[in-house]
Amino acid sequence: MKSNSGKYLKLLENVDIVGFDASDGLMLYAVLSKSNKKATEAILHIHGLGGSFYGSNSIPEILSEAKRNGIGFMSVLTRGSYIVESFRYKSDNEELLAGSALERFEDSVYDIDGAVGLLRKMGFRKIFLEGHSTGCQKILYYMNSKKAKNSRAVAAIALLSPVDDYNYDLHVMGKEGFSKLTRIAKKAKGKKLLISTDGTGHIDKLIGPERFLSTVDLSNPEAKALYYDGELDYVAGIKKPMFVAFGENDEFMKKMSAREATDILSRTYAGKRFESVILKNTGHTFRQSREELAKALIKFYSSL
Repeated sequence: MKSNSGKYLKLLENVDIVGFDASDGLMLYAVLSKSNKKATEAILHIHGLGGSFYGSNSIPEILSEAKRNGIGFMSVLTRGSYIVESFRYKSDNEELLAGSALERFEDSVYDIDGAVGLLRKMGFRKIFLEGHSTGCQKILYYMNSKKAKNSRAVAAIALLSPVDDYNYDLHVMGKEGFSKLTRIAKKAKGKKLLISTDGTGHIDKLIGPERFLSTVDLSNPEAKALYYDGELDYVAGIKKPMFVAFGENDEFMKKMSAREATDILSRTYAGKRFESVILKNTGHTFRQSREELAKALIKFYSSL
């Protein structure tokens, strides 16, 4: 299999690494492409579970296409990056142990809010907020939060591979395994430990109880954000223009097809501008179709 490492090295040579504070004071980093000094539009990319600010899928292609069209690009290293990571607050005496196994989903609003604030300080007046995989749930939750209600900076959102985590977990784990691990997680809730999911089919081998429950308990915002059997209240709350992209063979969509999910999102969306693309012969990470995805995204952003 051909490696993409060269693309990522080239990416890192053509961006700045910037530090910023999430709105709760956590110190984070991002890669930034300014495109040109006069650019007033920028994409803010939020990676998926366990991703990173430079390794999230399609970043090189989207960044390059954005640059060709005079649009800035920033991808954030969130508190959900990698598996278990230690993050520092502005106060030298305080640290947060997070990462994809331990992050609190609701705290993602601080990461996104801080990044939006940074882009605004840099002079970007129109921000296109996009998320891949779990990043989709995060931007939907953010856009329905109090922090974003009065923000005019976000001009549109894009959901890249907006999968239904609840139904995926239920499918791969089976009802018995799903229920058993849910009970274990609830008993371990509040304890500083990782529980083993080995043999259950869950994508992560070790995960914190709260992080596990975040996607399997429908009373939690992350679980219900893209639960296609539910009301999709967070999607219904979006008034900004919305773009949705799926790979037609997304391996995480177990209960319905990408087309069926896109149709549900279109019907639920309350705004006036909805566009979508379903890319053929590709899956969750858009392998072999990332340039096509990038062109479709930038065409949408440029039309706003």
